[in-house]
Amino acid sequence: MTQTSPKQAVTAAYVGCAAAAGYAILKAAWALGSTFGVNADAAAWEDFLALMGGAIVALWGTVLLALLAGAILLSLVQPWGQRIPRRLRASLAWLGFAVMASIGLLRLAATLAEVIAGDPFPLLTPAIDFYVYTCFCVLGVTFAITVWRTRRPAAAPPSAHQPRAHRSPTALMHPWRTDDQHRP
Repeated sequence: MTQTSPKQAVTAAYVGCAAAAGYAILKAAWALGSTFGVNADAAAWEDFLALMGGAIVALWGTVLLALLAGAILLSLVQPWGQRIPRRLRASLAWLGFAVMASIGLLRLAATLAEVIAGDPFPLLTPAIDFYVYTCFCVLGVTFAITVWRTRRPAAAPPSAHQPRAHRSPTALMHPWRTDDQHRP
């Protein structure tokens, strides 16, 4: 890999960070008491959060996960990320793609079907559902773009049409060495 990541990877990583930040800001606002986009009364909202593990898990936990997603994206394009093994960063990014894109697409389709049927999710406005799951889709796609654009391409096999360089008789005996290694 070159010293600098391709421009598309850097752009995708920052777009993904923006999507993660947008999601985290909404969840943090809810954790701090905002009811922006909430259709339900306070008791129903608290009951829903209790079913999801409480406000700490359901809200602050997902804020931390969104921040982690941004850190994974940035680790693929920033120099400090090279301290973390590439295979770990790439595996986390592909996992992020699989989880976020699939959940995002499925929930966007379900929300659209619910709105068309006239039976949307009762606790949140459909606009909030669309916003959250669009953030998921954007984050998932940017995981895939970033990890793909920062991969290390495999060395190309030698072409059959290229003539072989002249090799000394010693090099023929030791084909894994170059002629330069036989000279004193």
